[in-house]
Amino acid sequence: MRSVFSIWLLLSVYSSFAQTTLIGRAIRILDGDTFEILVNDRATYKVRLTDIDAPEKKQDFGNVAKQQLAQFIFGKEVKVVYDKLDRNKRILGHVYFQNQYINLQMVSIGMAWHFKKYSKDAQFALAENKARKQKLGLWIQPNPIAPWDYRGKRPKK
Repeated sequence: MRSVFSIWLLLSVYSSFAQTTLIGRAIRILDGDTFEILVNDRATYKVRLTDIDAPEKKQDFGNVAKQQLAQFIFGKEVKVVYDKLDRNKRILGHVYFQNQYINLQMVSIGMAWHFKKYSKDAQFALAENKARKQKLGLWIQPNPIAPWDYRGKRPKK
């Protein structure tokens, strides 16, 4: 019995670090960092781009970020690599179209922030700093409000 438990524990720990890959068509863009993917023409999943946070829909550049994500992936076959879900049961994924890393692209062109609270990835920090300096996308604004600050200031329903 003890060895069965040990094997189960080992498999549980291993599977928590294993990455999963989905390949499917982006069928719906919800905002600048979230979309739905259709896999095998039957199962749909909500995917949240990891490492980034795009402006909220009602925020400055919210619709622009959504349109940009749509331009990158809507109707296209994308690859999503992930290892966990967020608290809303969305896949937290690294999204690729052909060989383009969409998460990083969104930050590089000034359509999203590097979500430093949840990501320590240096390539995102560098991309954000470069976009800020070049005043790309949302960085053209004198004082852009980060989405997490915007969400914190909204009145509760």
